Amino acid sequence: MWDDTLRIVEYTMEEAVNCVRSMDTTHRRICLLIAAGMILVILRGMRGELQRRMSLFWSVASGLFVGLLFVSIVIADVSGTLVFRPSDTPEHTVQHFFDSFLAGDMEAAVSDLTVSRQLFTAPEDVDDTAALYYKALKESYSYSLTGAARGEKTHMEQTVRFTSLKFSELPEPISAFVNEELKEVVENHPKREVFDEEENYLPEVLDAIYRDGVESVLSHAEDYYQTRELTLSLDYYDGRWYITPDDALLLCFAGGDSSGAMFANNAKADVLGDLTYIPKLYVIAEDVTLVPAPNQEKYGKTDDPAFIEELLASYPRVTGIDEPFWNKDIKLLEGKFNYYADDTIVFVAWRELYGGKNCTFADVYIADPSQLRRKLTEDTYGSNVHKPATELAKEANAVIALNGDFYKHRGIGITAYQRKLYRFNPYLLELCHVDSKGNMHFTYAGELKEKEDAEKYIADNDIIFSLAFGPVLVEDYTVHEAGNGYPLGQVTEHYSRSALGQRGSCHYLLMNINPGYGTGSATIEDSRNIMQSMGVERAYAMDGGQTAEIVINGKMFNPVDFLNERMVSDIIYFATALPEAENE
Repeated sequence: MWDDTLRIVEYTMEEAVNCVRSMDTTHRRICLLIAAGMILVILRGMRGELQRRMSLFWSVASGLFVGLLFVSIVIADVSGTLVFRPSDTPEHTVQHFFDSFLAGDMEAAVSDLTVSRQLFTAPEDVDDTAALYYKALKESYSYSLTGAARGEKTHMEQTVRFTSLKFSELPEPISAFVNEELKEVVENHPKREVFDEEENYLPEVLDAIYRDGVESVLSHAEDYYQTRELTLSLDYYDGRWYITPDDALLLCFAGGDSSGAMFANNAKADVLGDLTYIPKLYVIAEDVTLVPAPNQEKYGKTDDPAFIEELLASYPRVTGIDEPFWNKDIKLLEGKFNYYADDTIVFVAWRELYGGKNCTFADVYIADPSQLRRKLTEDTYGSNVHKPATELAKEANAVIALNGDFYKHRGIGITAYQRKLYRFNPYLLELCHVDSKGNMHFTYAGELKEKEDAEKYIADNDIIFSLAFGPVLVEDYTVHEAGNGYPLGQVTEHYSRSALGQRGSCHYLLMNINPGYGTGSATIEDSRNIMQSMGVERAYAMDGGQTAEIVINGKMFNPVDFLNERMVSDIIYFATALPEAENE
């Protein structure tokens, strides 16, 4: 306790001296006058003691107290209130964070962060060979602090050297081992023990040799260690220090490889790719704010339905999950079909007169649920900054985007973001919740009565984010009647409309309705009827009017109201999961 007290006193005196040194002439003169006053009080006390009229102790103590009080006021006027150094130092927080992570206590590690972030954990549902990678990665972790934390007041930085296995270095030596071993197996074993009737390697042969290769290379895994120097940013509030996590910190835990939990599968595909077909799997970490950029050459336009039909058939692993919303009999209003296609995302977008309305549709397939994402301005819940949807889409590297619920414009509903409940006012709205599998769930006004109910619902259903606009348009392929008194969207009035629909897993339909071509805007009834007739299983109304917008490659696709984008707080977007180096 005494050590902490002395450290606080020492820190306070250092800050006070530094502040006085940095003062302008006026404030220095004020401090000198106060010091002179203190000296006079002490001298007067000494005189009083000599004359037996007052106690020297109390005279000096009162003078010092009043003088220090005035000095503190002057210091506060110059640099604000002095912040006392907490007993829990920045270094202690950093050490606790890394020690907790290395011990596998993710809850304790996350408690040291300014915001909750998903830290890398080895996947559990992998085979024994894949598990070897993650075991070696965990064993490779080590860290050391480089020097003392630096900074001032409530913000500090700490440099850390973190060592871990570098995943990207492993496939090449494993591949060399496999190729050498295969030669020996082919030369020394009967053909029937190595190949099937179609001259393909037997899977069990490849698997055994591959496992031997992984074991061999990882037996000297230290040859593939990498040490990174990280600069951690820390902030002091609520009585302790917290680390502000960034992508570099999170990436080092995953062996420096963005594929993370998919690495073992993709490494096997890299090593055995020329010998047998192993599809690569790609996932985007929940917490990253910048996803891989799409390949600009994979965007295109055509007015040939046969081309689109062939395009959709060319990516069966993505589009084979469900029949398209697009069809070859669509009569385009103007322009052409817009599309994008790579091994993880395919979309087709178009404009047509549908149900007597000027409709813009986008049929979107994604390979993994992590490619459906939400972007908030400044990537921060509650930010007061508003931006056009096109700008948000560019910042996010969105392949295609839809306007969101404009959560910042109103205070009702439930707002969940990155699995955390931020707003609980559910009593009037029908709400849409998107889970980690990319599925849309609905709750209705009053269904979640207490904040604890909402938090349990988010946890039980693995909800990533929630949308608060509505109403629900379609549920179980059936139109949903919310009633004419629904509080948002002026449901019986004619406005431009926006909606998000889903059918099956990882298959979505985006829709905007705008006036034009002799048609007016739409009511919510128009939206629900059109979405239901397009064959969606579930659909939800997003913010409409001037907010209603579909963005393709950072540009407006539908004719927004007044041909001028509204400044908004959020978008829903779809991203490619292909790393840029592979998206060629």
